[in-house]
Amino acid sequence: MTTITLIQNARGGAADIVAMTANPMNVQLQGLAGGPVQFRCTNAQAAIQGAESVDITYSANVAGNPHETIQVSSVIS
Repeated sequence: MTTITLIQNARGGAADIVAMTANPMNVQLQGLAGGPVQFRCTNAQAAIQGAESVDITYSANVAGNPHETIQVSSVIS
């Protein structure tokens, strides 16, 4: 599995996230697990290697704005 590490914690773990998209390539992360700072996904590392940020959409279980953008620290497999 590919691991994407964020520079700060997301407000929830994978169970609280409806969608996470790696940018600038605009690739939705699949098979999301983990969190709140390191997430594993089933996307190929090559597909998201250049990710600079992720756009996160949270479920109604997470208080506040349902959308958040967080910078990416690293992508490894």
